[in-house]
Amino acid sequence: MENRDWVHRYRLNVRGYELDSYRHVNHAVYLNYFEQARWDLLKVSGLSLAALDTLKRWPVVIRLEIQYKKPAFMDDMLEVRSRISRLGNTSFDVEHELVRIAPEGETLLTTANLTAAIVDETGRPARIPTEFLKLVGGEI
Repeated sequence: MENRDWVHRYRLNVRGYELDSYRHVNHAVYLNYFEQARWDLLKVSGLSLAALDTLKRWPVVIRLEIQYKKPAFMDDMLEVRSRISRLGNTSFDVEHELVRIAPEGETLLTTANLTAAIVDETGRPARIPTEFLKLVGGEI
């Protein structure tokens, strides 16, 4: 696995209702894992949904690419590792990797790259609030 500076780690266990008929996690469920990890990243950075409502700015996914490498199974302990790889004027990119955490070691299962645009209350693109600098520790 490539060594990266992950800014956020989110752990979860695979639940039975997330499995498909082959007894591994259905491909669409990974979207939920990545989404929950992103919301958690925002929240711990002080950008909860309530904070975004105050700013009247919200992230909307506009592009998503996923690469499935290995399946996850019932009761697996998983960790989503996330980092903001680009922060632009009205959009930002997030890199995710999903790994299985087991006594014998870690296994990379899936990677995802996405772009989110910031929109205002009309749904139109808007400038990223300066509060988003907390996500990268830098400047826009």
